Amino acid sequence: MHQVVVPKKSGIHRFACLALYRALLRQCSKSASDNNAPWARPTKTLVRQRFRKYKNLQSPSQVQNALNAGYKTFDLLESASRGNADDAQKITDILAQAKAAKVEKAARLKEYTELKPVPPLSRLKLRKQKSIQAQEATQRRHPNATPVLDRPHRVISGKRRVPFLVNARGVPFLRFKKPQPRNLSGVIRNLLAKRWRKLETRTRLSEEVLFAEDEEAWDRLTLPTSSKSEEPSWSTAIHTSIQELNHAIRVWDERRGAMAEKMWNVVLQERELAEKEEKQRQAEEQNQVDPKNPTGGIPPEQQTNGSGKQRNAAAKSPNQAEAETFSKKA
Repeated sequence: MHQVVVPKKSGIHRFACLALYRALLRQCSKSASDNNAPWARPTKTLVRQRFRKYKNLQSPSQVQNALNAGYKTFDLLESASRGNADDAQKITDILAQAKAAKVEKAARLKEYTELKPVPPLSRLKLRKQKSIQAQEATQRRHPNATPVLDRPHRVISGKRRVPFLVNARGVPFLRFKKPQPRNLSGVIRNLLAKRWRKLETRTRLSEEVLFAEDEEAWDRLTLPTSSKSEEPSWSTAIHTSIQELNHAIRVWDERRGAMAEKMWNVVLQERELAEKEEKQRQAEEQNQVDPKNPTGGIPPEQQTNGSGKQRNAAAKSPNQAEAETFSKKA
């Protein structure tokens, strides 16, 4: 059975290609240092690009053509480094052709990209794009935004929007709609970062207490008895700092809890006002008269005047109405 040989996994093939690759790079470096040739550095870059491009070739004919081109290039570089002007000009022409082909390919790809229709964004990508745009728009406070403490309040018409109470890792706030503004997210992160720094400091001080107790034990062994009661202990300051941090964290949590309770009361009041306004709106819609139907939507046959003639006329059968009409004509 014929054995399939992958060139890039063959040790002999890799050895030959790497030897040619190093020889070409050394020749370019030698030409740049000895003759100060202007084509040496671009040629070195082109050699690296070509080897990187053709490293996955598997066809024997393509591999052979690539290796032959590499050997011819090495002979051309060696001849040009010795002062052959024709070979140096040939290398310059090859570099110019490679650069022109690269520019032409870039232009062709750009033209193809412009002609190719842009596929519509999926629902997930469209939602992500809108979220990014909203984050960029709300990164800073809008210059035309009305201050919160501005008085008197503006009169706003329309349906009341009831906020939602949201708990962001212990930081309560009222949300009216999504997406969340970026400046609000920054405020929440700053508050949580301050609390987290206090927690980290408390953890670090709890570890320092162990070292302080070891120092106190050493002092009890080395210092005389009279000086033990005069000097403060090592752990006193640490315990005091831990108590202060616990008090600060507890006060912070209590403030957030009180703020959450106030916000919840605001939500309840807003719900009551929204229900009240909805009932008023429904009552106004029922009492409002349609200009195209001034009777308020009641059919004419059900309407009565003071004498009740329309009711009697509506109660008569079609035969009786036809007989009365015939008698009037007679």
